[in-house]
Amino acid sequence: MAKKQSREALEQIAARFRALSEPTRLAIVQELKSGERTVGELVEAVGLSQANVSKQLSVLRGAGFLQREQRGTSAVYSISDPLVMELCKLMCDGMNKRAREMATPLTL
Repeated sequence: MAKKQSREALEQIAARFRALSEPTRLAIVQELKSGERTVGELVEAVGLSQANVSKQLSVLRGAGFLQREQRGTSAVYSISDPLVMELCKLMCDGMNKRAREMATPLTL
């Protein structure tokens, strides 16, 4: 039987899930799946303002999912915790399975 997590650990887990609870942040993670991107590239890819994208990057970085590297005048982001991609894949796989089940009529 798995050990129960402490309240502090549960708070940390919830904070990481909250970081993934916003569609813009998921879009950013999706863009970074194929490799590192500058803030400008992410702004163009997700179609939002630099201020908004920077805010969302800060949340994802604070949750430990992303890393930031300064290269000259550009900030380059990449995925630092591959767990974020596993979480997204798990959710997508579950949603696809459910969609397939819902599309198949039940027979009696």
